[in-house]
Amino acid sequence: MPHSPTLSASDEQPLSRSRGAQEGSPHSGLFLLAGSAHRDPAATMFAWLGRLFIALSLIAFGVQHFRYSGFIPDLGLVPDWAPAHIVWAWLAGAALLLAGLSVLIGKYARLATFLLGFTFLLSAFLRFTPRFAGMVHNVSDRTVFFELLSCCGGSWMLSSLFTSADSPRIAPSLTQKLATLGRWFFAVSNIVFGIGHFQVAAYIAFLIPHWIPFRLFLAYFTGCAFIAAGVSIAARRFTRLSGALLGLMYFLWVVIVHAPRIAHALHNGDEWNSGYVCLAMAGCALIAAALTPHSDPEPI
Repeated sequence: MPHSPTLSASDEQPLSRSRGAQEGSPHSGLFLLAGSAHRDPAATMFAWLGRLFIALSLIAFGVQHFRYSGFIPDLGLVPDWAPAHIVWAWLAGAALLLAGLSVLIGKYARLATFLLGFTFLLSAFLRFTPRFAGMVHNVSDRTVFFELLSCCGGSWMLSSLFTSADSPRIAPSLTQKLATLGRWFFAVSNIVFGIGHFQVAAYIAFLIPHWIPFRLFLAYFTGCAFIAAGVSIAARRFTRLSGALLGLMYFLWVVIVHAPRIAHALHNGDEWNSGYVCLAMAGCALIAAALTPHSDPEPI
């Protein structure tokens, strides 16, 4: 490209720390695990890695909005038709930079990701509403639309993982509802990505480095993996495993597919953007894994 079950307190409540951990750290928007952090170290690890990947991607997207005046084919916030385009591009770049730094240092991160989700959602519809009719056959437009939708979902899921002390005016119940909606956005997006892999399997195979055998098979395999992970996250079955494996797959693409392409075209903004989109998707997948306890609740 380079997602109504019964809710449990452990699944949909903000992450919380033990009393001792709270007393030992400042209220700076750090993750709060339900109960004690040591009781679910996997969720803590996924949350911190996902947070780091998303923060770095947001900072990169912000820099690119200044570098390319907002004309970014993949994950750009400003529609090409927007009047005073460069002004909006600079504003979007500043917002993304501030949001990325906020998530990275944990200051006002809950508010930043809460607002960022709406920003990505608005951008998706402003950029692609005129082209909805052609998305069935235009895999490129459809992919970018659902990348923006995934970032919306990832932002809302991440927002629910920060303490309410970070932004007390945002009701925890609202962040939890948005996190649930965000999980659905991310799940559906990955199903769409999987379908796209079947539609343009030859192109996906071309992107895979030549030293890797069975490239066409891998293109179809990753399409199946996308769909399976999306269905799992939507149905809340094996969500922890699905999110973790999906995050690993995205991250491996960053290392194996995108990093070499970037290294051979250091001045190509499209390659950089595609790499950071993939890193952001890895972060969103890990956040989805962090939101879910090791044993998923039974569906209705």
